[in-house]
Amino acid sequence: MARNDGIHRTVARNQDLETPADVAKVQEHNEREKDSYSNQDIVPERTSLNIHFKAPADDYVKMFEQMEQDGVISTRGLKPDAVKYGELIFDVNSAYFYNHGGYEFAKQFYADAYKAAVEIVGGEQYILSAVMHADERNRAMSEALGEDVYHYH
Repeated sequence: MARNDGIHRTVARNQDLETPADVAKVQEHNEREKDSYSNQDIVPERTSLNIHFKAPADDYVKMFEQMEQDGVISTRGLKPDAVKYGELIFDVNSAYFYNHGGYEFAKQFYADAYKAAVEIVGGEQYILSAVMHADERNRAMSEALGEDVYHYH
């Protein structure tokens, strides 16, 4: 429905986060730690519907540093300008979930996506947090259909 061609699309992207400050911003967004959002489509009353497949044990940067200290990962030998942090994002157009069962279908889809992510990165120990957002309204679809439609990602 996003492009009106009836084709459902899934995007998996690995976003580089160049600095600890970038990581902190991603954490604020992912974990819904902000008091307010510039994205007007986030519906705070639905934040409780967000699903953690793996909840963070601490601050993302602190967790990364602990992984280094514990020998789970090593950054030794990296060039000074190497990107050490990344975010793997799975995103599917809203119509796909709307047409296949909404929230319950999205939960199962992203549970399966989490299993795939674990395989992609080589193990769950390399994942700091994994969360499905269910609190963002798809404004265009909602207006077109005359009911609230949410974008699960």
